[in-house]
Amino acid sequence: MNKMPHSATLRLCMGLIAIAVICLWFADIEVITLTPWNELSRMLQGLLKPSLTDSSVLFFALLRTVAFAVLGVAVSSVCGFALALVFKSRLVRWTCAFVRSIHELFWALIFLQLFGLHPLTAILAIALPFTGTFAKVYAEILEENTHQAFNLLDKGSHYLVRFFYTHFANALPHLRSYTLYRFECGLRSSTILGFLGIP
Repeated sequence: MNKMPHSATLRLCMGLIAIAVICLWFADIEVITLTPWNELSRMLQGLLKPSLTDSSVLFFALLRTVAFAVLGVAVSSVCGFALALVFKSRLVRWTCAFVRSIHELFWALIFLQLFGLHPLTAILAIALPFTGTFAKVYAEILEENTHQAFNLLDKGSHYLVRFFYTHFANALPHLRSYTLYRFECGLRSSTILGFLGIP
């Protein structure tokens, strides 16, 4: 394996430091509060003595949590399936690996800067990493199917017809069970997003 020359490594490091210094100029590093103990004590009081007096608030909070999970998983499963069909592309594989390597909380923090405390923030924070995961797993499930039935069908029929009639039909139970598993993960992620203030 070829090693990078010392001068090239030094130039790369200096370039990254220069980019970091430039980005620091635009960064929002203002300290809002110097004593976070009031907020932390309120959070602890809420944990120890939750307010359960208004059941309608709890019901709508639960409804929102489930709705964010359903929408996030629905969007990501459709996009993930579309990407699974072209998962052999190196660009698609790298993009999916990148988006699924970042946790939902960090995606939510990014989208929080763009959309604020909006439902779109929660849905995109769940959908983006889940899309990368769905694409990878769906592609593996479809790849595990035998091509025998696909090759036996009439070559005159359209490729998509043969694909959905053979590969998709055989893989459907595995796709369904994995989608339900990811829905459980989506419920967990939707609940965790409440720590960021998303209602």
